[in-house]
Amino acid sequence: MGWAIGLILGGITILWIAWNLTLDALWQPTDPITMRRLLRLSEIRPGETLIDLGCGDGRFVVAAAKDFGAQATGVEIDPFRVAYARIWIRLARLTDRARVVRANMYTFDVSNADVVVLFLSATANFRLQKRLRSQMRDGARVVSYYHPMWGWRPDLIGEARDGYPIYVYRMGANLGKVTR
Repeated sequence: MGWAIGLILGGITILWIAWNLTLDALWQPTDPITMRRLLRLSEIRPGETLIDLGCGDGRFVVAAAKDFGAQATGVEIDPFRVAYARIWIRLARLTDRARVVRANMYTFDVSNADVVVLFLSATANFRLQKRLRSQMRDGARVVSYYHPMWGWRPDLIGEARDGYPIYVYRMGANLGKVTR
């Protein structure tokens, strides 16, 4: 009986990994130091709205709500990570300021965001650019860890704990727009 359960769980794990490999960005948990640096560079303030596209386990959502007083929403397509993040938010008693929704980041409305956080792939960033540019209002920030937004000029480039770049773009007439 134990071997059958192991076989079933192994099969489910293989299917889950295979499905994740079809997505535009693999889940890579961000270390706490880099996460705090990114949130500080975003200049998120209490009451502002942060949206984390491809939020994984919701760590940015929890930190933004708990440590910065933001209204934070995570968008994740993986139902297991969504469930984990929702449990974490409940345990942290942040349900009034944080939530994670199971949705497609390419169709999710970001028009109310003051800050959008991205730790995706170069391909995913490129696919999101037009939507971010058209939906986000002047002064809103896009903060991308590791991958820049192609053709956009960052307002600031910070550094993660491991030396990788953190790009900050502020939307406006000349900022966050395609420069080429």
